[in-house]
Amino acid sequence: MKFFKWFAFTLAVMVFWLVVNVVSTKQGWFSHAIAPLKNNSVFMEKTKKSIHDTLKGNVVMLLIENGNIIDEYTLSKGESVNRDSIFGVSSLGKWVAAMGIMTLVEQGRLDLDKPVSVYLTRWQLPKSQFDNSGVTIRRLLSHTAGITDGLGHNGFATRGQVQPLTDHLTRALDGDEGADGRVMVGIQPGSKFQYSGGSYNLLQLIVEEVSGMSFEDYMTEAVFTPLGMNSTSYRHDNVENLAQYFDENGEVRAYPFYTSLAATGLYSSANDLHKLVRLHLPVQVQESSSNPILSQLSLKEMRTPHASNTGIDIWGLGVMLFAPNNDDDFIIGHGGSSPSLNASMRLNPSNGNAIIVLETGNKFLAADTATQWTLWETGNPDIYMLKNMIPVMLSRVLIGCVLIFIVSLIIAWRRRG
Repeated sequence: MKFFKWFAFTLAVMVFWLVVNVVSTKQGWFSHAIAPLKNNSVFMEKTKKSIHDTLKGNVVMLLIENGNIIDEYTLSKGESVNRDSIFGVSSLGKWVAAMGIMTLVEQGRLDLDKPVSVYLTRWQLPKSQFDNSGVTIRRLLSHTAGITDGLGHNGFATRGQVQPLTDHLTRALDGDEGADGRVMVGIQPGSKFQYSGGSYNLLQLIVEEVSGMSFEDYMTEAVFTPLGMNSTSYRHDNVENLAQYFDENGEVRAYPFYTSLAATGLYSSANDLHKLVRLHLPVQVQESSSNPILSQLSLKEMRTPHASNTGIDIWGLGVMLFAPNNDDDFIIGHGGSSPSLNASMRLNPSNGNAIIVLETGNKFLAADTATQWTLWETGNPDIYMLKNMIPVMLSRVLIGCVLIFIVSLIIAWRRRG
């Protein structure tokens, strides 16, 4: 009986130690923001120094408060850049594409929960061992449709090499090394989160099928023009004010051409992306009660959790949920990364505070800067910071449990003596 009491007590202390570490890690008790809360000048001072010391190419950063740009920083190793310079934004375009999808949902032309096969005539998902009818718009948007392409797109060197969309869905020729490249169901739809660029290639086809327009034309008509995003498109050739694309060695390289427009082919400026921030302003700080493309209900649905990882909500409908914002909502947005190109955009929908970082030459500079902004804005570590903190937390838990066991054993031994 004494042994079982000792064992139960020791186990309870270990469980308590585990819970304390999990909670403290999620709440950011061991994380420290680079500047005091609300101190914009110190945040900008430290962020500028960090960027200046590590930048290998060019960068445009906007700091936004209540939907308004309050500070900015630009720097380039080559031609100068500004808030109107156009960068490739890679996967950040998935969030923008999702807004286009939601306009079709609001029009009643798409149903989030119908099998996508009902909208397709030019191409269909290949047969699989799973139920393909479980592949829906909602699940494609949230990366829970069970698609296992592994994409990742490197693009093509010339426009003439670009694959037709249906061929690309069958097997992408520009996938990352080791990627399967086939858009097919390899996991039971709805069973888990599995990031999939191919899901957005399929959404791109669905937009074309339902609208009767090219994906680029529909997005221009439904999203870019109403929002005044006049510098945003899926083409970079013959574009004025195109930012140079630096690699990690500081050499200028060419932007690629993509079949995968919805997944990774967007080109935009910080000024245009700022207009997306204003789309998400809370009602109490909006200049107008009308929204040019989406209702508040749809915007709320997009940032409602639809996918999680290790018990942490990470994805809505096309939008990443980076961290709780302490107001029963999330810091939302998206990032984009391809070789030596990085883009990140995050915003707090409760107050209209945001950050936009577009850069080339560094693989993670934009994401790292946005991670620091998230911690500074909310005091909460984002999903990337948490991922890096988990191994440290597990080591701390393991060491603590070993010490708890040893101490408990010593106390029990002494009492017995």
